[in-house]
Amino acid sequence: MEEEAEFNELVYLNLHPDVRAAVESGLFRSGYEHYCRYGRGESRRLSRIAQKDLHFIRDYTRLVRDLIAAHPGDYDLAMAKAIGSQTLESFVEFGDKHVHVLRRVGLQDGCAIYDLACGSGRTASALRRHGWNGSYRGADIIDELVSYARQKSPDFQFFVHRDFSIVADDGSQDIIFSWSLFTHLHLEEIYLYAEDCKRALKPGGVLVFSFLELSKPSNEAVFRSRVESMRTGAGAPHLDTFMDRQTISHMFVTMLGYTLVEFIGADEPLPGGAFGQSIAVLRK
Repeated sequence: MEEEAEFNELVYLNLHPDVRAAVESGLFRSGYEHYCRYGRGESRRLSRIAQKDLHFIRDYTRLVRDLIAAHPGDYDLAMAKAIGSQTLESFVEFGDKHVHVLRRVGLQDGCAIYDLACGSGRTASALRRHGWNGSYRGADIIDELVSYARQKSPDFQFFVHRDFSIVADDGSQDIIFSWSLFTHLHLEEIYLYAEDCKRALKPGGVLVFSFLELSKPSNEAVFRSRVESMRTGAGAPHLDTFMDRQTISHMFVTMLGYTLVEFIGADEPLPGGAFGQSIAVLRK
């Protein structure tokens, strides 16, 4: 059931102290057992924040549905544009770049990987093209994107999940990656995701994510575009967040205990060309 994909043990216990106490006293083996026996029927919350209050769900639901309406004869293009690829060719091109970065940080056949904000399955499709074999889990907040990704890569696991958490067991993932998710979140939201990523990673596992760095020319263009939209009263379609390397190092290394492996600049040459956003690579 889709609601089970939403379930996260840690989140459920934090939301319901009475259940935590019952688990600790031995009345239930886990929060999930309580949810299956009682919590579902009691409509117990699975997410820490009411869905209507999540800015990124509101913004991206509107964006995706507007794109679908604007391309009634080309659903593939609408799904590509929904995650920032303006053409089907760039959808393929950037998927290949994703795989190159994942190989650089240690991706091999047999790895367990988690695609946080998988979108319409751009990375998943590229992994299939490159012949990768392993355990893939992809999560996103938008039903249409997840349905499309599932259709294109039916041998991979996709699900809708709308909490700041990872739907994976403790210490189960070799690599968790996220392209252009933290670029659209508040720092506190990024922290919650990063905290749960660390829980889900194996010892020595890698977290890799892209971010907007204002000092990079390609990223500055995004900032200036948003400024102009605000100047003219047009507004922005969604939040754009800019982070610097010092902030990332403090949050992820000092506060959360990751080890910094490397930063890759937005304009640094990579196989297939520059990534366009900066990349942080951290190890548990």
